[in-house]
Amino acid sequence: MDKKDLTMPRYRFRCVLDITPEDLHKMGAKAVGLDIDNTLAPDGTFNFVEGVHEWIDKIQKAGFPITVISNGTFIRVIPISKYLGNLPYVHLSCKPLSCGLKKAAKRMGVEISELAMIGDQLFSDIKAANRCGAIPVRVDPLPAKSLYPHYYKWKEKREEPILREFEKNHGYGVEGND
Repeated sequence: MDKKDLTMPRYRFRCVLDITPEDLHKMGAKAVGLDIDNTLAPDGTFNFVEGVHEWIDKIQKAGFPITVISNGTFIRVIPISKYLGNLPYVHLSCKPLSCGLKKAAKRMGVEISELAMIGDQLFSDIKAANRCGAIPVRVDPLPAKSLYPHYYKWKEKREEPILREFEKNHGYGVEGND
């Protein structure tokens, strides 16, 4: 797999709340790895997407274990894990390296190929998933990015051609990838 392929998602959704248990089944997932910043809440905030608790409950009731996989420190990740219903977590996961994803998959008792890694960043979440054979699921980043505006502008420029290429062959959701 070349460098460009490592940053290519397999699936894309507008928001984490758009992902259904049926979508996860179609992907071949048996467990979910979940990023925090700009996936569930704007970077560095505790302003979560409205409805995230209900979404987590629905996914878990459908039989999918969920682990938070974040590059954040325990100071951020532990309170968020508790807020989200005492979800298991891997902090300082070192994405784009895949060690955090492998650790989460092992804890959840699934093969790495059965882990859907859901995140907003092509160069960390998606790259980590592709490196180890997990299912790379990209959600569009939440709009509020006030903590590091220069970084996000730079990142969006780098992601733009990759997402354009993705859109040539795929749409949003699971059906757009058939």
